[in-house]
Amino acid sequence: MSTDEATSGVEDASGSPGPEHLAAFAGLASDPTGITTFERYVWQAKLAIRTWLGVFAGTGVLAVVCEHVEDLAIVQADGFRFAQLKTRDKGSWSAAKICEAGHAIERLVASYKLADEAGISSLSRFEVWLEGPPSEHKTTTEFFADPSSASEEIKKKIRGFGLTGVKLTDFLKRLAIHSRQPARQAVDAVNIRLIGAIWPGHSMEQVERLYETLLQAAEAAQSASATPQSVRSAMQAARNAPTSADAWSPISAQTLTDQQLRSLCPPWAADTDQDLVARAASGEASLLELKLVRAGASEATVKSALLARADADVAATGSRASGAMTPESEVALDTRLLAAAGSIASLAASNGTTLQRPAEHIFHSLMGNVANTAAVDVDGVYNRDHRLVVGHLCSVSDQCRFGWGVT
Repeated sequence: MSTDEATSGVEDASGSPGPEHLAAFAGLASDPTGITTFERYVWQAKLAIRTWLGVFAGTGVLAVVCEHVEDLAIVQADGFRFAQLKTRDKGSWSAAKICEAGHAIERLVASYKLADEAGISSLSRFEVWLEGPPSEHKTTTEFFADPSSASEEIKKKIRGFGLTGVKLTDFLKRLAIHSRQPARQAVDAVNIRLIGAIWPGHSMEQVERLYETLLQAAEAAQSASATPQSVRSAMQAARNAPTSADAWSPISAQTLTDQQLRSLCPPWAADTDQDLVARAASGEASLLELKLVRAGASEATVKSALLARADADVAATGSRASGAMTPESEVALDTRLLAAAGSIASLAASNGTTLQRPAEHIFHSLMGNVANTAAVDVDGVYNRDHRLVVGHLCSVSDQCRFGWGVT
């Protein structure tokens, strides 16, 4: 991207400077309205994160590719999306503006041609994402609502970009324009709320740490590059084998994949026990910690559970050595504990309570009902110490026998 292009207008949000250039862009690449290429770059990265988190929303997102023809290319189970992202400080967006030479539509036309050459145009959609509102002029409202209804004047401009006849008709059918994207001033709050909704047990500090991690990954992907044709060919190959690392390798540096996101993020409710076992085997954390986080436990609750488990393990070692805890009494205690914990979750469900954070509910119900929890220790192997009884449940959880309300 040339310096002239980087500073050519308020609405131009393309280009992906590398991290080593960010300070220079922040200070030098500005226009009279105060919008800098650095601001656009960071805004794009933050919208990439918002799209990337769609992996957890069941939207079919497999990967987000930060490339140099489009600002974002999204690989989904049902095809591909190529998006141009545009910013502006004031005023509204018109059809005429986004159809200017060098602007969003011309770049999407170039993307359409590359997709056609790669044999994926029939599986592709082309989108303009606009910060700010659309114009209320009839030509704009109609074109934004249904690009296939473009006026002859708009079609004439697009023909000037080298797309005519059947190809022009097909492109317009595949085009979508989305205004009112999260503004630069609001996108952090939007993303933080989204992360908080996915992991409701996380504190604001944890959410912000995770957001920073994801932002670093998105900015690193933006700074990488591959030739446009190889991007589309690699996207096509990877969509056919989305779990294969080799399939993504030609564009891995600029791609934010499903697998990468999961490796950077805490467990979430849809993760299976097998998923968590694999993460525990890699040394990331104990199975107990991963299960608690998956079930919405807060950082404080996880720490309490780990301490209770550690103390229970010490006490259990002594009880086994003295004969107070026999294999039979331990099995009986396990059975009663699992029944009690399961009953707490079931009772909440029968009362119509939706447990977004079942681990919090189960753990603190057991810890708070001292007498009831202590009574589970019928044989007195923990001297009816309710905290050690809960710690024993934590050890049982670490053995893949209890999911803290997640089945």
